[in-house]
Formats: sequence, structure tokens, C-alpha cells
Amino acid sequence: MSQSLKNVKILVIIFNFKHMKRTKRLAILLVGCFLIVLPLGVMASGKAANQSVYIGADEIIDGNFIKAGNVIEINGAVNGDVIVAGNMITVAGPVAGDVIVAGNMVKITGKVGGSVRVVGSTIEVNSDVERNVWVAGANISLGKNSKVGWDVFAGGASIIIGGPVSGNIFAGGASIVIDNEVSKNITASLDKDGQLILNPKAKVTGNLTYHALSSDQLILNEGATVDGEITQKPFAQGPELKASRIFSAAYMFFKIIALFGLLVVGLIAISLVPKKVLEVKEEMLKRPWPSIGWGVVYFFLTPIAVVLLMLTIIGVPLALIIIPLYFISLYFAVILAGFTIGLLISDKLSAKKDKYKGSLIWPLILGLAVVLIVTSIPIFGWLVKLVIIWWALGAIIQVKKETLKEYR
Repeated sequence: MSQSLKNVKILVIIFNFKHMKRTKRLAILLVGCFLIVLPLGVMASGKAANQSVYIGADEIIDGNFIKAGNVIEINGAVNGDVIVAGNMITVAGPVAGDVIVAGNMVKITGKVGGSVRVVGSTIEVNSDVERNVWVAGANISLGKNSKVGWDVFAGGASIIIGGPVSGNIFAGGASIVIDNEVSKNITASLDKDGQLILNPKAKVTGNLTYHALSSDQLILNEGATVDGEITQKPFAQGPELKASRIFSAAYMFFKIIALFGLLVVGLIAISLVPKKVLEVKEEMLKRPWPSIGWGVVYFFLTPIAVVLLMLTIIGVPLALIIIPLYFISLYFAVILAGFTIGLLISDKLSAKKDKYKGSLIWPLILGLAVVLIVTSIPIFGWLVKLVIIWWALGAIIQVKKETLKEYR
């Protein structure tokens, strides 16, 4: 993605693991992955997400490729962005834009003209990436055939960087291995038993800064070189950690993961049901106060109804169905609110006198970034989040009512 994604990259710049301890880092990664996997898991229950998607080597995709499925394999060229979610995902063909993936096992071997952003369990990148790579998962590997033009941001249990990196490396994990050239700096965070290993081929042009309990956690094998300074820093503790918690690097990383999850689900929704998404947006703008009112009713009455159903034997199955749907609706409400806010901003910034006529992706990215930033403000951020959830929920209810009337 291009210009609008720079707003997201501003957040990524803040990303380092300065204050992270082992338990907090793992919690952040698990919760971040949960935020993404929960709605995607529900979507995967549908027919579209259960199918396999295969793009042959002789096929060319003009524009963005947005899909959800169990197994996705892309061997052909994509002249745009790849935005996919699923179980097993392979991107073997060249991609002109960005690659954004949420999945279990992810393998990228095709050249990427933009950036790579992946959340998953096992992640392998073994190709040229012209811009940034940021990944969060259990096992992360940038193979010997990989080459990163800008920076690498990685968080996981095991991280191996086997290819050259032209920019910086920001990484946090139990095991971090560097096995090639790094043209700028390395900033790493290790748990109490973790290790940062520089193999013989590792050559760091800039500084090496690592946060660890002991200097013994850094292993420089014979042949590895660091031209700049090597600095070991302790973790922040006590009042210092508490005071910096709200805008700490760990907190910002969590927000970036949350943004990524919302973005992936939102992009899939725009791809599958764009008309309904626009209908909800129109309802939110046309009748904002009634939408908020209906949203408040749904927000509070649904849990009460679930409790009453749980008190009856015959109502338990229905209550168990309503509970996940309720939380999914809250999740989608944030996405739709962000999309609507993004469109409003895009309309104001449009060079033309009429409304924004471009891709729906950019307003989604912009709006979600704004929502996450505003709702992160201490004291009243939670109230803003409640209001925008009510706003979108009410509009969803109204659109659903109109849709049901059409089928009567």
C-alpha cells in the first residue's frame, strides 16, 4: 500500500521492545493473535472461507487480491496488494504492492515490491522485500534468500534472520539469531533465559542494543562483527515501568497488532459485502442519534437476555449461540465506525469538490488508525470507544431490519 499506509508506519516507528518482559511480551502476542484469529475463525465457518484458493503461475492479477480461505496458494503475479487470511498460505509469485496476511502457516517466496505484514504461527519469508517486514508469531524465519530493503520488526518465540537487512532490526523473543549483514542498528529484547546469537556471517554496521537480565545472553560467534557500540540495558522496573506503561513500546506494539487484526477483517468485509458496508455507513451518517440509541439498547439488553435464557433449560443453546455473535458484532462495530470516520476525513481532504471516489481501502486504514489513537487517550478514550460502538451497532440493526423486509 502507498500513501495512506504511511499513517500506520508512523506507529511502527515507535515499535521497540524497550520495556518488555517475557510474560508481558507473550501476553501481547497471544492477545494480539486472539483478536485476529477469533473473527477470522468465525468467518472460516462459512463456505467461502472453507474453500481452497489457487492462482497458477501463468495467471496475472491486475489490482488487489483479497481473499479468505482454508488453503491459499498464489503462484502468479499480483499487480497490487495481497490481503489474505486463512490456515495455510503460500505467496510464491511476485507482488507489486504489500503482502498482508493473517494465518497459521505462512510462506512467502515471491518478490514483494512493498512491505510484508504477517501475523501467524509459523512464518517464513524467503524472498526480496523492497520495504519493511513486520511479523508476529511463534516461529519466524527470514531465509538466506531473503533481502529486506528497509527495516525488520519481529516479535515471537524463535526468530531467525538469515538474509541481509538494509535498515534496522527491532526484535523481541526467546531466541534471536542473526546470520547476515545488517546495514544499520539492532535493538533486541530477550526474556530471562533467551539468547541473542550473532553467527559468523553476521556483520552489523551500526549499534547493537539489547535488553536482557545478563550480558551472557549475547553470544558473538567467531567472525561476527559489530562496527558500532554494543550496549546491554536492563528492563524498566517498579515506578518507572508503571509510569511509562500507557505509551510504552509494548503497549504501542499491542495497538499495532490490534490495528492489523481490524484491518484484515475490514478488508475482507469490504471485498465480500461492499454494498452492505456502505449501507451501514450511510445509515450512520443519515441518522446518527437514532443509531446511537438503538446501539445502546442492543449493547445492554443483549447480555440481560442471555442471562435470562441461561436460567431456562431450553434457552441455553440459544444463549450459547448469541454470546459469540454479540462479541463479534462489537468487533465489527469498531471496524465499521473506523471505516465511516475514514470516509468522512477522506471527503474533507478530497481535492475534488464532490465526495471521495477512490478505493475503500484507504478510508478504512485511515479511520481505524484514528479510532485506535483516540480511544487510547487516558480517562475518556474508553467513553469514545463506547459511543462509536453504539453508533455502528445501531446502524447495523437498522440495515438488518431493512434487509429482512426485502426478503419478506
